[in-house]
Amino acid sequence: MDLSTRRIIISHHVVFDELNFPFARDSSTPTGSFDFLVGRGLDTAPCSTDHDHAAGGRSLGGSGSAPPPSPDVSPPGGCGFVPLPSALGVSPSGTSVATSPGGCGFVPPPGSLADAAAAAPSSSSVCGFVPPPGPLDDPAAAGSPGGCGFVPPSGPLDGVSTPAPLADLPGRFKGAVYERRPAAPTVPPPPSPGSPSTSPVVRRQTRLQTGTIAPVNYQNLTADHVVASPIPANYRSALADPNWRAAMADEFQALTDNGTWRLVPRPSGANVVTGKWIYKLKYNSDGSLSRHKAHWVARGSTQQPGLDFDETFSPVVKPETIRTVLSIAASRQWPIHQLDVKNAFLHGRLDETVYCQQPPGFVDPTYPDYVCLLQKSLYGLKQAPRAWHQRFATYLRQLGFVPSESDHSLFVYKTGADTAYLLLYVDDIVLTASSSALLQCIIDRLHAEFAMTDLGALHHFLGVSVTRSSDGLSLSQRQYALDLLQRAGMSDCHPVSTPVDSKSKLSATDGAPVANASEYRSLAGALQYLTLTRPDLAYAVQQVCLFMHDPREPHLALVKRILRYVKGTLSFVLHIGTGPVDTLTAYSDADWAGCPDSRRSTSGYCVYLGDTLVSWKSKRQHTVSRSSAEAEYRAVAHVVAECCWLRQLLQELHLPLKKATVVFCDNVSAVYMTANPVHHRRTKHIEIDIHFVREKVSLGEVRVLHVPSSHQYADIMTKGLPVQLFTDFRSSLGVRDASPATAGRC
Repeated sequence: MDLSTRRIIISHHVVFDELNFPFARDSSTPTGSFDFLVGRGLDTAPCSTDHDHAAGGRSLGGSGSAPPPSPDVSPPGGCGFVPLPSALGVSPSGTSVATSPGGCGFVPPPGSLADAAAAAPSSSSVCGFVPPPGPLDDPAAAGSPGGCGFVPPSGPLDGVSTPAPLADLPGRFKGAVYERRPAAPTVPPPPSPGSPSTSPVVRRQTRLQTGTIAPVNYQNLTADHVVASPIPANYRSALADPNWRAAMADEFQALTDNGTWRLVPRPSGANVVTGKWIYKLKYNSDGSLSRHKAHWVARGSTQQPGLDFDETFSPVVKPETIRTVLSIAASRQWPIHQLDVKNAFLHGRLDETVYCQQPPGFVDPTYPDYVCLLQKSLYGLKQAPRAWHQRFATYLRQLGFVPSESDHSLFVYKTGADTAYLLLYVDDIVLTASSSALLQCIIDRLHAEFAMTDLGALHHFLGVSVTRSSDGLSLSQRQYALDLLQRAGMSDCHPVSTPVDSKSKLSATDGAPVANASEYRSLAGALQYLTLTRPDLAYAVQQVCLFMHDPREPHLALVKRILRYVKGTLSFVLHIGTGPVDTLTAYSDADWAGCPDSRRSTSGYCVYLGDTLVSWKSKRQHTVSRSSAEAEYRAVAHVVAECCWLRQLLQELHLPLKKATVVFCDNVSAVYMTANPVHHRRTKHIEIDIHFVREKVSLGEVRVLHVPSSHQYADIMTKGLPVQLFTDFRSSLGVRDASPATAGRC
């Protein structure tokens, strides 16, 4: 560092002399003279080299010419001192100079060296320092690479000529000297008394100050997405967050506008139902945040039966009804829409007198001790689903819809040639009509009465993805299956070809109990919902559900095998075709005494409406059958009962069947018993079932025929099958691969 020019020299080859302290005799340097080093960065300035001196003093990185070199005794390497010529073997005329690599690198104090510094003025590229004179303590250290490389002279240096360039000397350092870049001039501080004169302090200008970069205006800026706030633990934390406070205000305003309650003085002895705030983040289909949703929910556990509620049952649409209606709509090319009712339970009207506390955070300051007398239903009440269903069904009757007796969540509209079907599952609605005009008219009437959203063509209902094409509908639960695999920790498992092997059945006492029975029950229950569109899983899932009371390791192994099969068939869908729907065909089968513990049989059946599978089941029989014929006949009785229900459903849908339902059974004795009034010791105890089936056969509604076991599709519902036979029967059930690699295959 040179205090006269305030430049800093940085080198990677600095050698320190531990016996020479140039600042030791300096007492005139003020403390404030080093203030310019505080808070300011270093700028680099290229250092001249021998080539630059030979070329006229141009710097390495600069453009333009530098001032001509003065008669300077400083070496070109940037050391800033003048070595003793006699000690280095240099004549006064100066033909060569030897110095230590990199230079000395120290800064002497000003004052006594003013004359010496004036005798050797520095150039623009070196520091220009002249060391003080003094005796030569160690001549052997002169020019040594390990020391300072400086030999103080014994007298004045007057008359020393400028040394020659040192390009050819070994150990020559060609580097860069780092110094401050000139900046905009500023007013320097007044010099201290007795301090040497210094050049004014300059500061560089930024590109923002020079106008090269325009300033950024941060006003009126808005975020392009909503930032999700964390779920609050209580309503106090929610009120402190602006997002949740706004969501709570919206919910309270909606309840007030809906006329859900009115404030009344608290009756003495009345049961006041408490409530709580529920917070949830709503997301769009692409995963982005949609909104913050807050619900004021009543605690149904604080209700008292007979006082706050009575009946709580609420019907929901059956899966068989959904598949039947979709089959008819696909066959007739009807438009299908889905709708969602907003705050459905708030529309229900209560028949009971129910009191509820005021929502915390929104207590009326005028009547803080009052309670809410509910006029309409509220989420959390035990009778809320029932009240909503009655409210919606009453309005549909006003529109001309008739509720079905076969399924109370199915409503049918029939006026002349106009026909419409409406399916209700809590607040989710599927609506199909014979024309788009009739469909839109019904939607408009529903909009006028309830706050609901028309979600367009049916695409996602009850977790089932629906895709429509020219050849029909495809029902898939791929996303549900992926979530199930992730929950079970089997997202990367190896797939298998069948969900269950063809070996002996599981026993309730085999193996050790599982470590986590709750996890087993959770996975088995989740697999049950997957059978909504996967009939090929029905038998395997039925088997694992038999042991939910005491699951064991072999049972858990079967659950994992089912999940491995699901992993390999994620792209499989249930296909609903566009063929005619004027026939009803069923297949029935039984696995006689298949249970190794109770020796009860397993019944299974498949029912087709036209070419579309609409109903199936795999279930263990309630009693032990004394023969295979008895087991098969009981299975026939089960499927005949299902067919009778479907025929009644189709009658209410104004689609009566003119032909008898054909039931295929692969047991000749069972087929014979359905048509002949024979009694013997092996059949007398099943007379009730015989009379039921024979009655339907005599009325012409059912025909029971024999089918070879190789074409008995219901076998997939009663036992494990080999891979090839299982694949053939699975295809016959309408389960097909919808992946792009198999597109176009039959």
